[in-house]
Amino acid sequence: MIFVTSYPYVYERHIRVFDFFKKQDNLFFILPREWKSKGGKVIDHPVRKPYGTLAPTPAYFWHSRYPIIRGQLKGWMPKTGSILRAHAKPGDVLLTSIEPNMLVTYFNSRLAHKLGLKHVFITWQNIPYRQRMSGLKLRFTEFLIRENVRLSAGVMCGTDRAHEMLKPYCAPHLKVAVIPQSGVDSDIFKPGVPSAFRSKYGLEGKFIFLFGAVFDERKGVMTTINAFHKALQKIHNAHLVMIGIGKLWEAAQARVKELSLTEHVTFIPWMDNKELPAVFAGVDVLVHPSEPYRDWEEQYGWTMLQASASGLPVIATKIGSIPEAVLDGRTGLLVEPKSVEALRDAMETLVSNDQLRKDLGTAGRTYIEERFSHRAVAQRMEHFLRTL
Repeated sequence: MIFVTSYPYVYERHIRVFDFFKKQDNLFFILPREWKSKGGKVIDHPVRKPYGTLAPTPAYFWHSRYPIIRGQLKGWMPKTGSILRAHAKPGDVLLTSIEPNMLVTYFNSRLAHKLGLKHVFITWQNIPYRQRMSGLKLRFTEFLIRENVRLSAGVMCGTDRAHEMLKPYCAPHLKVAVIPQSGVDSDIFKPGVPSAFRSKYGLEGKFIFLFGAVFDERKGVMTTINAFHKALQKIHNAHLVMIGIGKLWEAAQARVKELSLTEHVTFIPWMDNKELPAVFAGVDVLVHPSEPYRDWEEQYGWTMLQASASGLPVIATKIGSIPEAVLDGRTGLLVEPKSVEALRDAMETLVSNDQLRKDLGTAGRTYIEERFSHRAVAQRMEHFLRTL
C-alpha cells in the first residue's frame, strides 16, 4: 500500500499524476478536508478518485505566517496517525510531500518509523541552508533534516539543483531520485486548444505577452511592466496581459497608469488552472522574469511548464531551478534577473523572429512530454515508490 499525504495533493493539477500509475487500487490518500490558499480567498477540497481510498481529515495550519512557528506546521493533520494505525501494515510506503526542514515531515517520519513504514519526503530547496540562515535557526533546521533523513527510506528531489542542496545531509541508506511531486497535464495543456481569449478581451491583431504569477517581489512584476514599456516603442501592436493576485496588484496598476500604458495592458484577477489552456492558446509569448528575494529563488515554475506544454515560447530568468524548466535557446530565452533592458531585448527578439518562436514552442512541447508530463513523472514516481 502507498499512503499519500500532504496538502499539495488537494489540488487536482497535482493529484492527477496518480491517474497515470499502472497500479492504482492500493493508493490511499490522506488529505486535508479543506485547504485555504491565496490568503484564504481560495478554498479547495480533495478530489475523490475512482480508484484507491480517500480519507479527508482536518488540517489546522494553512500558511507560513504564524507567530514563532511560521510554516513549521503547515498542512499538519493530527489524525494521520490514527488513520495509518487502522489501515497500514509494516512495509507500506508513506509519501509526505513536504520539505525535510519542516516539523510536519518530522512527525510523519517518526510515525512511519514507529509503524514500520517506508517514509519518503520531497524537497525543492535550491539554496544552501547555511547560506539562507545561521545560529539557532540553522541548528534546528539541520536537526530536522538529519532526523528526517535518518528516519526515511527515500527522498524525491524536485530538481537536480534540489538534489545538490540535500547531498551534505544524505546517508547511505537513503534512496534518492530526481522526480517532481507531479507533472503537467499535457493532454490538457497542448497546442491547438480552442480559444476565445482574444475576442473576449478585444485583442485581435495584437502580439500578446502573457504574465501569469503572484503579484509580489519574487515574480518580476515591475520589471515586466518597465520592459514592456520600452519594447512598445518598437512593437506598436504589442499588448501585455497580466493575470494574478497579490500585494503588488494595486502598485502594478498604478505603474501602468504612470507610464500611460492603460490601453496596452490588461489586468485579469487570478484564474482557475482549468481556464489556462485557452489563455495559452490565445497569446504569443509567456514572460516569467522571476527575481531572487531574500532567501528564495524560483524552485520549479508550473506556469512555465504548462506554457511550454502548450507550445508557447517562454522568456524567463537565470535563477534557481528555472534553467531546468526552460532550456535557454532551445525552449525559451533566459535573461539576467531584474534587467529591464535584457527582458526588453528578449521581447523584441521573439516578436521579430516568427521561426524562432515556432521552434522554441515545438521543442518546449517535446521537452515537457518527455520529462515533465504526468505520464513521464508517474512512470518514474511509481517505479521509485514500489522499489524502495
